[in-house]
Amino acid sequence: MMASSRKTPVTVIGGFLGAGKTTYLNHLLRNTTQRYAVLVNDFGAVNIDAALIAKHDGETMTLTNGCVCCSIGSGFLDTLGRILDSGSAFDHIIIEASGVGDPWRIAEIALVEPSLRLNAVIVLADASRITELLKDARVGDTVRGQFDRCNLILLNKVDLLDRPTLDAVRASLNALRPGIAVIETTEHTLPGLPEGGFKPATRFAATAAADHEGSFRRWSYRRDGMFDYGRLEAALAALPPQLLRLKGPCSVAGRDFSQLLQMVGQDWALTPADDELSMENNILLIGIGTAGLPPAETLDAILDAALIPQSITTADRNCRTIASPL
Repeated sequence: MMASSRKTPVTVIGGFLGAGKTTYLNHLLRNTTQRYAVLVNDFGAVNIDAALIAKHDGETMTLTNGCVCCSIGSGFLDTLGRILDSGSAFDHIIIEASGVGDPWRIAEIALVEPSLRLNAVIVLADASRITELLKDARVGDTVRGQFDRCNLILLNKVDLLDRPTLDAVRASLNALRPGIAVIETTEHTLPGLPEGGFKPATRFAATAAADHEGSFRRWSYRRDGMFDYGRLEAALAALPPQLLRLKGPCSVAGRDFSQLLQMVGQDWALTPADDELSMENNILLIGIGTAGLPPAETLDAILDAALIPQSITTADRNCRTIASPL
């Protein structure tokens, strides 16, 4: 990475699965006059609004507002290096951390790279779930770790709670990070990027990196068939609690357009999928779970029961699925 006399500000966005990071990212892209370079872990897990995309080559999206969005994949430093060495001038670099990752591990790069300046580490929290997640024996350590070094919390989806419950949630966050700035948000009241540079409350000692590769597993489900809505509802309810997040496009009988399925915990929803989610398979779902996630074959069988029988073809039966570390 080449040094430059101008330091480009970097903002890292973190938060557990389903906290609203994608919604916030799209909000920032829709409401800027600046040129952003956006780095995300995987385009398959991040749905950039179709109206924002001018061109997409599989690794880089050129966006209509002059921004670009790059897939990090497994080579974060390589991707960041290409951005910095490209000669393109960006006003800001935004990096979305994995839903089970530590945003500070990414932010540290901006502290040592001479051409970068750390602007903010923002962590989103789903107000309706964060207290439960912090206490969860399976994921609590991961969730708490995401807040350790951030300098701003966006307490999202506050419209789902009454004031006394919301005050209790804020108290739990304050106990976790006394004095941390907390902004209450909803899908329609998200803020822009803070400016002024990263100002942590304390100086933190270096800690060993968490083993997210060993603590979480990914499962993919691909089929050429179509779900029956009623059977899908039953199948989703039957999925094991070790599955934390499920997301992706699918075909559902009686609905003319491809649907985007999003599931966090036991809460799920279907919404029309954007054009950029077009795919070879009619169903392509990506799940993330704890290390105790059952084998792929077990999970496949649960969702296969939701398929319309005549849509189960030889190709479906031969389609491979995986359950592997992240």
